[in-house]
Amino acid sequence: MKHTGMKIFIITILVAIIAGCGAPGIRPVSGPKAAAAYGNITMPAGNITKVILYKVGEVYAPPFKSPPQSHTYTNGNFFFEDLEPGKYYLMGFMSGQEAFYFNYTGIKEEKFINEVAVDIKPGSVIYLGSYEVTGIDRNFFKNDTFDIKRSKTPTRDTILKHLKEAAKGTGWDARFEKAMK
Repeated sequence: MKHTGMKIFIITILVAIIAGCGAPGIRPVSGPKAAAAYGNITMPAGNITKVILYKVGEVYAPPFKSPPQSHTYTNGNFFFEDLEPGKYYLMGFMSGQEAFYFNYTGIKEEKFINEVAVDIKPGSVIYLGSYEVTGIDRNFFKNDTFDIKRSKTPTRDTILKHLKEAAKGTGWDARFEKAMK
C-alpha cells in the first residue's frame, strides 16, 4: 500500500512537470496599444511548428534577447501577440527541428524595408499573408533550398475565424472579430 501511494505521488509530479513544459498559452491583451500579426504557412510534408519574426534593427541573442514567439497551429496558422510598434519581417519557420530561413541577401536596405518589412502600428492586427512551401531540397554539403510563394488559401478571414476561437476569452478574440469586418 505504501508503494501505491508513492507511485501516485510520482505520477502526479511528472504530469505537473510535463504540463508546465508545454507551449505557453495565449496571454490576455495587455492594453489598447497591443498589436498582433498573423498568417499561414503550409508545406507538402510536415507541419510548421514555429514561425520566426524579426523586428527591423533588432539584434537577437538568445537567451538574452529573443525574437517574438509565435503561436503556431498544425494547419499552418500562426500569430504573434503583444508586438511593439515598428517594422517587422518574416525571417523563417521551423518544421519539427528543421529550420528554414528566407534569403534576403542582395536586397538593398531601402528596398527591403519598403517591400518586405511590415509596419506594425499600436493596437493593429496585421495580416502577413498565406504561403505555400515547395521544392524543398536538403543538402548535406551546401545550404538547403526551398521555394515559397503566396497562396490564396486559406483566406485572411478563414485564419481569423480559427484564431478567434483559439484565443477565446483573452481579448484577442474580440480583436480578431473586429479585424474580420
